[in-house]
Amino acid sequence: MIPSKIFFKPEIYNSIDWAKENINNAPDGSVFMADAHKFTRGRQNRSWLFDKGQLVITLLLKPNILNILNILKNEDLGLRLNNLNMAISLAILENLEKFNIKLKWPNDFNYDNFKVAGILSQAIWQDNKISGIIFGFAINTNNLIKNNNLNFNAISLREISGDIINKENLFKEILVSCDRYYKIWLNLEFENIFNIWKEKLNYLINKNILIHKFDGEKITGKFIGVLENGDIVLEFENKIQEAISFNIVENILVKK
Repeated sequence: MIPSKIFFKPEIYNSIDWAKENINNAPDGSVFMADAHKFTRGRQNRSWLFDKGQLVITLLLKPNILNILNILKNEDLGLRLNNLNMAISLAILENLEKFNIKLKWPNDFNYDNFKVAGILSQAIWQDNKISGIIFGFAINTNNLIKNNNLNFNAISLREISGDIINKENLFKEILVSCDRYYKIWLNLEFENIFNIWKEKLNYLINKNILIHKFDGEKITGKFIGVLENGDIVLEFENKIQEAISFNIVENILVKK
């Protein structure tokens, strides 16, 4: 059940590290919350600016089926964990779509080309096996970004809607969605999760995508679709298609 337990502190250094520290004693479905975060980071340990208007949630999952997944081949384990990431992403998106927000591959949620939210997942290894998966996600909720002329390509729910958002209600609604999608994943409905996730990215089909890789390379191609492992498929001018892994992508831009 999500949440099985809520851990709260007025202020913490980093919620991902806090969840790691409790990996052995916190139950499956634990949620870690704080009013203030001294240090926040995203993919590749890149830091981002915390604002008290944001909704920041850290979720610890320790499913029993990890005992089964840990004895699978590495590619099968990775496939199922990527599928869990899709499930949690869909749970968040479910509560943001009313603001006309779309899922942005690989791990963001955008309004037009402005970032509203992002998700980070991290598998925790102990004794050569995975003991849990931590999800951290932050949503620009009531913070003012564009109106303060901050140099960020981002926007908040408040700025989109023109209204102050009830963060407590949004928090509860997201956890309800996370619980439902987590149960779907626990029921081994991996194909169902992938098909829903794939459908949410259909708006990108045949659009030109500019990809910034972590190594500095930039490539542009036409979005063809997604694979079960979460990779996207691009088609280039020479009609050659290539699968692109999210592990090598820093950012993407949908070209108009």
